[in-house]
Amino acid sequence: MTGPLVLAIESATSCVGCAIGTPDGVIASTYSARGRRHAESLAPQIEFVAAQAGVVLGDLDHIAVDVGPGLYTGLRVGITTARAMAHTLGITMVPVTSLDAIAHANRAGGEMIVAIDARRGEVFHAAYSVDADGELSGADPAVGPAESIEAGIHRRVVGDGALAYIDELEARELRVDRDASPSPRPDSILALALARLDRAVPPAEITPLYLRRPDAVANWGRA
Repeated sequence: MTGPLVLAIESATSCVGCAIGTPDGVIASTYSARGRRHAESLAPQIEFVAAQAGVVLGDLDHIAVDVGPGLYTGLRVGITTARAMAHTLGITMVPVTSLDAIAHANRAGGEMIVAIDARRGEVFHAAYSVDADGELSGADPAVGPAESIEAGIHRRVVGDGALAYIDELEARELRVDRDASPSPRPDSILALALARLDRAVPPAEITPLYLRRPDAVANWGRA
């Protein structure tokens, strides 16, 4: 192995996973869809990928984590775990957004809108362009109903939010890519983090990107 060793943690949506790798590529990864059982799944997965990679956690140089937007519980589990590990190991962290991760996984298809199911009839979304070298550039993320995504003939939309609201989107002449990777994956978190090591920060500076109040807080306010 050459270059910095990075652990990537993904738990922003209903899926959870992690990957370990260097600039040479992914060494080990795992990913599962277990509903909202993030707290039960994440620690064993970290142990698994470390064992598969033949490393101990003390070998890590950085930890990357999906900071959202996404499900409140999943974000809390992933960010809290990543912060605690990085603090204990005395290493820095690299934040990556869930929208960027999905865009990265689907960049071969060119320009796109990423839409993540935000529940409550809404999606987290952002538009992305892809240059000739496959580099991404994206607009500021937003949250709102699927109808808030700007319509356009055959504009490509990817993500589990696109699949959840496929009828609404296609009625507005948006093209939902059914074959696209719908959720953020740890391999994409890892790849983006390795390209952004200059953005590494101390654990205390990692903050979640919620875009709106958690469901429990919103429901309490209506009680």
